[in-house]
Amino acid sequence: MKKVMLALVCCAGFSLSSVQAAAPNINVGSLFDFINSDKGTFLKRVRNSGDATAFVRVEISEIVYDADRKPVEQPVENTRLGEDKDGLVASPARLIIPANSQQSARLLYSGDRTHEKYYRVRFVPAMPDKSDDFSLSTEERDQYKKEMSAGVSIMTGYGTIVVVHPSKAHFATDIKEGADGYTVSNNGNSTIVLDGFKACGAKGKDCQPGRQIHLLPQSSQTFSTSEQHTYEFKLIEGIQEKPVRLGFK
Repeated sequence: MKKVMLALVCCAGFSLSSVQAAAPNINVGSLFDFINSDKGTFLKRVRNSGDATAFVRVEISEIVYDADRKPVEQPVENTRLGEDKDGLVASPARLIIPANSQQSARLLYSGDRTHEKYYRVRFVPAMPDKSDDFSLSTEERDQYKKEMSAGVSIMTGYGTIVVVHPSKAHFATDIKEGADGYTVSNNGNSTIVLDGFKACGAKGKDCQPGRQIHLLPQSSQTFSTSEQHTYEFKLIEGIQEKPVRLGFK
């Protein structure tokens, strides 16, 4: 039985240790975003709740699956797309976010949409230097580094996943009860989400904390069952949502 979930390529944080000092602190919101079939762009808001300006690079890699269905990342050149190119780009690819403020990066997809595409988008705080595209003067860069030199600042980046649905998205979720439990199969051509998935005891009591499960096209997952196990979640297929409860008597 195939079980392929985007949870394997979810978020990636990285940081430097900290001392009490002025520092940026970015928040990217949702770690999974979707560009639906009728859209070509997605607006990603990045907030800086720290007490220092954040200089953030946006880096993009395409996630492709090899013969063993293992994810492999391929860097994407973040340049303007033309008619002969396809892929995801960010505009702008450099963000300057003042303390307690937010900025937005528009993610644009162009090209083939016969099949679903997957991208990891990293938002990486950086110390500006003359080789980057933040357009700072030498004096401005030196002043910023001087302000940050009072301690080793927190510089945490986040990797999010962007799913680009095909132009003709087709959803066909099948849920069956078998001897081993309940099997949720994605027989369509677009990723589905089991949102707020909770495994509970009898009659929906003693539930585990909710989580998100992403099932890629043509994949499935089985949840073991007994008299003591019930499950509930919100099934998301594109823009359609519906509650699902399994095992409740």
